[in-house]
Amino acid sequence: MRVGVLAKPTTPLQKARSRLHVSVVPKSLPCREEEFNLIYKFLEGKLMDNRGGCIYISGVPGTGKTATVNEVIKCLKHSVEKRILDQFNFVEINGMKLSESRQAYVQILKQLSGKVLTWEQAYNALEKKFNSNINRPMTLLLVDELDLLCTKRQDVIYNLLDWPTRVSAQLVVITIANTMDLPERVLMGRVTSRLGLTRVIFQPYNHEQLQQIVITRIKDTDIFKGEAIQLIARKVSAVSGDARRALDICRRAAEITETHGRATVCMEDVNQALSEMIANPKVQAIKYCSKMEQIFLQAVCVEVTRIGVEEVCFKNVYKQFESLCCFDGFQTPNITETLGICDRLNSNRLLICEDSSNYMYQRMLLNISKDDIYYALK
Repeated sequence: MRVGVLAKPTTPLQKARSRLHVSVVPKSLPCREEEFNLIYKFLEGKLMDNRGGCIYISGVPGTGKTATVNEVIKCLKHSVEKRILDQFNFVEINGMKLSESRQAYVQILKQLSGKVLTWEQAYNALEKKFNSNINRPMTLLLVDELDLLCTKRQDVIYNLLDWPTRVSAQLVVITIANTMDLPERVLMGRVTSRLGLTRVIFQPYNHEQLQQIVITRIKDTDIFKGEAIQLIARKVSAVSGDARRALDICRRAAEITETHGRATVCMEDVNQALSEMIANPKVQAIKYCSKMEQIFLQAVCVEVTRIGVEEVCFKNVYKQFESLCCFDGFQTPNITETLGICDRLNSNRLLICEDSSNYMYQRMLLNISKDDIYYALK
């Protein structure tokens, strides 16, 4: 526990840094008004009609999906306070926070009733609850990081999307994932059909939108020069369009300015912040990898983007690896040589590989961000 109270920011630079932190939720979300209206109208309509349904929200990380949904829920709760809408329950689960996909049942029941049971008992309790005709408030269930709940059986995702189709359930499921075509690529037909046609796609932010997001957060201060924010926005939009990355770079630039005893962030500070991002140890490690190791990392990136799930299979990555080698004019290493490449990347902790005797089907995931790979190889 903290012994003393944290000092509040006093200088304009300190205030700007606190506002630019990714954990700070702004009063309004700029550049996502259209997506906000689509989600709000869908959920409001379901609550007013007392009907279940599903909505699928997709987009690359850092494009405001979860923040927009939370803002919609906040507005819906405000409507309940004004007695425009009837009372509803809100339940939120995140695939990244679950040790195993079936723990989703445990978390949902815990938030609805306060009971903590095993996943089998929780599933039976929820099945009974959503099949009973007892009059109760509507429930909005937010399933974030849906990608991470994908398993071979797909029973968890199927049940979560099947419950809203039952008249007695009075359940609306909001799913969020990183890939637009995840249902078609990964999920079985019976699961995809449950998602329906209601889908909202969050496109990556362009440089103008990123600039507006930063300006909105620091609108009462003049510590940033216009061209400094524009440079950061253009650099980030060229790579990923991730608003969180743009905010992090702005915060770092403000820290550098404060270290130098200046009051305004200049281009020199921004360039130093960008250089630090490019010079971090992971980027340097990728730079000093062999050409084949770099191409293999790119192949893992391509496969992650293709299926929308961070954990990928060696067999599928090898297909991408063959295509990239052919495209770059290199002779593709054989399976044994490629497994050696994979082992070296694993020992360097750029990849995390499953310890499996069946090498062709071993699972692996990146231990670095896609941005790191871009900056190392650009």
